[in-house]
Amino acid sequence: MKHSAAKLPLLLATLGLSFSHLLAQVPSIQLKVREPRLLGLSGERFARIELSNQMRAFPLTSDNVASGEYYYFLFRPAGTWTLDADYVKEELQKLKLYQDGQTYPIAWKGEVITDTAGMSILVGFSRELRLHQLFLVQFQLREATSQAEFKVPQEYWPGYSTVIGALDAGRKASEEKKYRETIATSERALENDTLEIFPQYVEIRDMRVRAFRDYSLDRWSAFVSVFVADNLPLKEKIARMGEFTPVFRFVADSLPNARLNFDATDPAIKPLIDQARDAAMRTVTVRDSLQLVLDEQNVRWIIEGGATGKTGYLYQYMVEALAYAFSSLDFADTTRGALKVTLPEEIEARLAKYELSESYETFIRQCGERLNRHTALFPPEFLNNLQKDSGSFALPIYSMLRAVNDFSAGNLAGAKEEIFKVFRTSYDTELSGRLDQMRVVINLHEQGISADVMRILDEASAAEKAGNNALASERYREASRIAPDVAYAAYLWGKFFARTGDPIRALTFLERAYQLDTLYLSAYREAYSLYRKSGNFKPMIDVLTRALARGNDYWEIHYNLGVAYMGDGDLARAIAHFEQALALSPNSYQTNIQVGLAHQTAKNYQKAREYFNRAINIDPVRQDAVNFLDKLNELQKAAR
Repeated sequence: MKHSAAKLPLLLATLGLSFSHLLAQVPSIQLKVREPRLLGLSGERFARIELSNQMRAFPLTSDNVASGEYYYFLFRPAGTWTLDADYVKEELQKLKLYQDGQTYPIAWKGEVITDTAGMSILVGFSRELRLHQLFLVQFQLREATSQAEFKVPQEYWPGYSTVIGALDAGRKASEEKKYRETIATSERALENDTLEIFPQYVEIRDMRVRAFRDYSLDRWSAFVSVFVADNLPLKEKIARMGEFTPVFRFVADSLPNARLNFDATDPAIKPLIDQARDAAMRTVTVRDSLQLVLDEQNVRWIIEGGATGKTGYLYQYMVEALAYAFSSLDFADTTRGALKVTLPEEIEARLAKYELSESYETFIRQCGERLNRHTALFPPEFLNNLQKDSGSFALPIYSMLRAVNDFSAGNLAGAKEEIFKVFRTSYDTELSGRLDQMRVVINLHEQGISADVMRILDEASAAEKAGNNALASERYREASRIAPDVAYAAYLWGKFFARTGDPIRALTFLERAYQLDTLYLSAYREAYSLYRKSGNFKPMIDVLTRALARGNDYWEIHYNLGVAYMGDGDLARAIAHFEQALALSPNSYQTNIQVGLAHQTAKNYQKAREYFNRAINIDPVRQDAVNFLDKLNELQKAAR
């Protein structure tokens, strides 16, 4: 205990020193608050006025000084005199602050408190007072005014912690090369107009400009590193380069800022803006040049064709995908917008499986660019090489794509010629239907059908899609009334009746369509389908025989006639038309199946087996022919 007691005076002395040091840092002035009485100095009093805060808390900071409703000062007697209630009530009100012609009286008074530093009272003055500017502390004596200048150091000005925090955070972020963070931190501070009172405000402005400069230099260095990197694949290099252009555009666009008073013509920032714009242009140019190289790599093998055998089945998969894509175009759309194509899910999956998607998308994009430049849709050498390779495709792929190319170039006669070649041998009815739509659009153009008719038909289609069948029927009726010789209007009305469950009216208008347009393959197909749904084979035969007589000597017509005759029990005619269909398209899987079934029905099992085996050879993956062959084997076993 004695040892502890010995330390106590030392501890108290240390505390006293620390407290005195703390008080020494507090802004304060000493002021005469009472003049001497009579001729001597008796009764003369002085007081110390110290900057404080609402809670009398130490150390003082810019945050706690500005945290209350008022600016707070401690009024402390200097010397031996004490504050009493009378003095606080009658004399203290003579204390005022004066700044720029404005006098600020005491707006609030606390309680008199005695602590280790002596007696004091906390008084508050209006926040209109500007702490960052010099002001006078005045005390009205009997015949004079006692006053002293009061200067508050900037570390106590409102916002000091904000401005210093912004500087520290910005500098730290820049050291870590987080330049965007530095810019954002700087701009948040500069948006606060009240911080303009600090000399550091100029430093923050300079820090923002330096961050833009360093960011631009850092990204340019990174861009050059990517460009010269030999170990980066071309595709990855292009992707990485694409990240730099927005950076330089950001610098060029964001460095000038009227709201923050950064003018684009300012000599301090204009060179940086010019450099950023130049860098943005260079990155685009370099990236585009590399993209052209990559594009060339991606599509050159498609353009050169598969005649050399270097691409084999991949070339076939790609060109088949292109046929489905370009036949999906809206041929009635005369605008030169983006090239909108679609693919069946299974073809998209096949492209992805064999890593062909990038080449496909590049080819489509380049075709869209050529279309917008009003040049040929496909590169000329692509079609020339495809024509040489056309024998490797079961479908008339060359004619399909040539028709699309001629149509986009305005060679409508050439397009129609290729369309009929497609009709003759194509066993894909979806593709044939798409090309038939192109043919219809060409006919409408050649007939000079008025825009009003097309508008009414579009309104009818839109009403039908919206479920307003009454309005759709009314619009179709109007179109047919003002254009009774337009097969397309009759066809659409027939399709409408078919969709709404009215086959009698549907067949009436479909017949009208193929009477007006004797080569309307889709109209024949729809009529045939409606009769087939009802199992009425005689009308099916009649429709298709009429189509054949009018020059529609196509795989589809012969195949459907084979189905109709088979349903009618005329196996000889069924087999004859199936054979004609096969003569046009020998690689039709479904035709070989149908001929096999026809021969099986006629109990010519050997012939049936022959055609089922042909189907298996055409597509070993499909199961239909295998199943039919199994059933045929069972039939032959049962017949023994």
